[in-house]
Amino acid sequence: MDRYRRPISATTDGTPDSPAAQPRGGPGARRLVGSAGVGVIISGLLINVYLAVVARALTPAEYATFGAFWALALVLGFGPFLPLEQELARRLSLRESRRQVLVAGAGTAAILAGLALVVLAAAFPLVWSSLDAHPGAFAALVALCLVSAGQFLLRGLLIGTDRLVRHGAVMVLDAVVRLGLAVVLLVAGGTDAAFYCWALVAAIALAHLPLIPAAWRRAEREPSTPAADPARHGTRALVGTAMPLLVGSVCAQLLLNGLPVVVVALADGPAQTAAGVFVAAFTLAKAPLSMVVPLQSAVVPTLTRLLAAGRRRQVLRLLGKGAAGLVGLAVVGVPLAWWLGPPIVSLVFGKDYAIPGAQLAVIMAGVLAHVGLVVVTQVHVARGRHVDVAASWLAGLVVAALTFWLVPGVVVAGEVAFGAGSALGAVVSTLLLIRTHEPGTTTEGTRQT
Repeated sequence: MDRYRRPISATTDGTPDSPAAQPRGGPGARRLVGSAGVGVIISGLLINVYLAVVARALTPAEYATFGAFWALALVLGFGPFLPLEQELARRLSLRESRRQVLVAGAGTAAILAGLALVVLAAAFPLVWSSLDAHPGAFAALVALCLVSAGQFLLRGLLIGTDRLVRHGAVMVLDAVVRLGLAVVLLVAGGTDAAFYCWALVAAIALAHLPLIPAAWRRAEREPSTPAADPARHGTRALVGTAMPLLVGSVCAQLLLNGLPVVVVALADGPAQTAAGVFVAAFTLAKAPLSMVVPLQSAVVPTLTRLLAAGRRRQVLRLLGKGAAGLVGLAVVGVPLAWWLGPPIVSLVFGKDYAIPGAQLAVIMAGVLAHVGLVVVTQVHVARGRHVDVAASWLAGLVVAALTFWLVPGVVVAGEVAFGAGSALGAVVSTLLLIRTHEPGTTTEGTRQT
């Protein structure tokens, strides 16, 4: 445990290297996570403005195509690569064989990019239908699978080396570029959804890829100790431990973003417009997730150090407070969504976007349940219990699929299935966390509490 108790040093960002130096989760760690949270909140707000600009520029039918691309971008761009970010954040925070971890991370990024392209090819019929047989939008999706590898490699580097302030700044930069490109297209009179799809890919590339070399060099320069087992941080080991996280991440994205794709793909005739309205309303209602989901990996290093220092009860207390806060938000937020949600949707996206308040209330309840599921699974990541992460999300996805099949009406089925799957997944994840009371040993050789 000595490696967790080193003096506070300064990073090249000028911030104390406190998460490593304060295994008990001191104020330095909270300040870093809080700074990253500010960046995520700002970027989340900007992204919602960006989506509103796109909706203003496109008809509901065209926005349905863009909404399907947006959802697929999260499934194929976020889902496969989030495990890379999480594992880099966890392994780099241990300060063992950092150069080896970096090389393994780059190799894993390439493997995941290839895997994403294979999945895209296998799902071509559904994807093609969801994108309204638009070749430009499909080509942008292929490019996104490649760009996302660099995006999440950079994010894992920044989080794992405690540069959370810079991580938040990169996310804000990404959102600003997205919004700027969308405004340019709107002013130029762009009415083709494919233009906005390619603008998204360009924004991600411009905000992330040029920063990778400098972040890599800084990570290499920081001191680290050799791992007891050199093979532990190789590409094969990193890919192996990331596989359960990959299952969980893909299931999470299918639960959160796959349902809109299925709704749009199955909607026919007049229901196509209703599907476009649903995509817009769902995007607005899940705005909190656009802030919570990107921040989830940022808490992994701190949780890893807390658990390694034997502070399991402190982590459980934090989870209890979070659960109480979510219940309070549900009591207030769900009725507000029912009452104020429909006029807000019409105000943001335009008068053509009208949805009943009851449907928005159901979506909001599902969003809050999804937040709880995201938070609990990060504790499993920090504990090295990656199989529990996969089991939690897989359970939620199975319940969502069954619910979607049983509930009549494509749009209503999508709304109810999202909430039911998120709630059940959160319950399963919590039970898996409570189940393991005694300390054990993870596959990484760290103490599991």
